[in-house]
Amino acid sequence: MANRRKGTRKFAALAASLVNAFRAFAGQVEDRAQSRVYRALLIYLGLVFLMGGAARYDVQSLMILRPFAVLACGFALWSLKIEHLRRYRFMAIMAVLIIALAGVHLIPLPPAVWQSLPGRDLVMHVERAAGIETVWRPFTLTPTDGWNAFFSLFVPLAAFLMAIQLDAAHLRKLVLPLLLIGALSGLFGIVQAVGDPGGPFYLYRITNNGSAVGLFSNRNHQALFLVTMIPILALFASQSVQTENAKKMRLAVMAGALAMLVPLILVTGARQGIVLGILALICGWLIYRTPQVVGVRRRTERKSYALAIAGVSGTTLLVLLTVMASRAEALKRLLSTNVTEEGRAQAWEIAARLAIDYLPFGSGSGSFVPVFQQAEPLDFLSPVYFNHVHNDFLEVPLTFGVPGILLILAAVAAYGVAIRKIGQSNSTPMLAATGAAVILLFGLASFVDYPLRVPSMACFFVIACCWLRIGLLNRSISSGNNNGD
Repeated sequence: MANRRKGTRKFAALAASLVNAFRAFAGQVEDRAQSRVYRALLIYLGLVFLMGGAARYDVQSLMILRPFAVLACGFALWSLKIEHLRRYRFMAIMAVLIIALAGVHLIPLPPAVWQSLPGRDLVMHVERAAGIETVWRPFTLTPTDGWNAFFSLFVPLAAFLMAIQLDAAHLRKLVLPLLLIGALSGLFGIVQAVGDPGGPFYLYRITNNGSAVGLFSNRNHQALFLVTMIPILALFASQSVQTENAKKMRLAVMAGALAMLVPLILVTGARQGIVLGILALICGWLIYRTPQVVGVRRRTERKSYALAIAGVSGTTLLVLLTVMASRAEALKRLLSTNVTEEGRAQAWEIAARLAIDYLPFGSGSGSFVPVFQQAEPLDFLSPVYFNHVHNDFLEVPLTFGVPGILLILAAVAAYGVAIRKIGQSNSTPMLAATGAAVILLFGLASFVDYPLRVPSMACFFVIACCWLRIGLLNRSISSGNNNGD
């Protein structure tokens, strides 16, 4: 009997050791898979920022980037698991709905159905005159632009499919690469501002020549990207460190980077950069937490305050020098703005009327330019044209109608729920707060621009959404609640 019990204990111990060994092996396999996806995402983000800084359909680099994005989607799907989608189920549902809505607009409709849609009168008259009124047409008024819009979604989709496979530690490791990309874009902006307006450092043919656009074609996108670096810098400086010297180094990097960001934002010439920059500084101040070092707490706090004062003083000095050197283009444009003469304000009024005319389904994916040109008054004509409304909260209802409005409302509601969870947390999850700050800056910029239509900025936005979700998820797990998005 004793031998039998002894044998049972040995068998149980052997089984336990085998289970532990299997768990360790599974953990190693999972770590290797995470590292592989993380490296792939880094490479992908690098290529996207180098080739995807413009949203025009005729940008040549997109001919390389979009097929590569499709391949990246295939790579991500190979290792994607159902639990990854469950963890980000709201984002996954939104991605499916957005892609499905853009795809539905490309489905040919019977002539009777298509002709019954609002805003098709002009095309119907042309078809009757040409004798082709029985042709089946896609829902969108501009099928070619609709296909362009559809394929553009694969770029952020690839980033999403890879990012949702990463844990919080690997997502947090994206902070430093993004800061380095921000530094590279800022360096390009410096060279562009002091160099030839038509020089080789402008990566795109149609761009804001003479302005510091960085890795983008539009100064507004450069300004927004630099502004979002402020809360990310706060997160970078708040991360735990092993030594006092490492802490000093992070604080010095944050102070120095902030001192450089302010004049770079002013030099871009984007007025929204000033307003959003102030908000970003407030967000960074709320996110930042001084990492404590055991044994030197009081002296560390004093040095931290001294470093903060030095950073603010240096930033103020650089702002004054920038203004005095007459390079603060954004400030000059902001002070000289006349709302009644602003072209965007007039375009918004026209777009709002068109959005009502094309209800309930909109004019179709990618159709803004021809629809706007049909409706713009003669005194609004000029050698340049509006490629977008410069207000996505108007362009989405115009092109996608009620379904687009519902998607916006769902996204805003989900963001509100996330903000409420952050506010109710006893210890603010900094990764989630940083993601929320970046999303807020993107949302506000979308009232006067179209940042989410730029491939690189769309991928960056996806990363911010994952930061927000994983930060809240970790908080829920630590509090014993893993229910809700």
